[in-house]
Amino acid sequence: MLLRSFATAVVMLGAASAQGADGLQGAWQLQSGEFVDPQGTVVDYASQKLAGTKILADGRFAFTTTSDGKFWAGGSGTYRSGDGEYVETPLMASYPLENGGSYSFRYTLEGDVWTLERWDGERRVEREVWKRAR
Repeated sequence: MLLRSFATAVVMLGAASAQGADGLQGAWQLQSGEFVDPQGTVVDYASQKLAGTKILADGRFAFTTTSDGKFWAGGSGTYRSGDGEYVETPLMASYPLENGGSYSFRYTLEGDVWTLERWDGERRVEREVWKRAR
């Protein structure tokens, strides 16, 4: 009985460390989102036919996004998270970097759904919903 309890604890510990202390490590599929364009208009990701994959591992991230099946954006770099904040610092990107090269998001993680929101003062300028890939 003690051996079985120990084995169960080891398996659970391994699963927790595979996802990292914040539960974010792994592969994610973009479900929905929106952003504010340079003219101040809210653009729904669905209207752009956006699809994406993001991978998080050991403090590093990489993502690729397509629009209607064609490459739209990609990037990779480092990330940190804690207390509901997720910060990406791209080291490579297919787009011009803003905000000194780091992007700070508020996030929630509910089961396998990860929601990110980026704010500029009191205005939300980006929102993304990701689902853990299985």
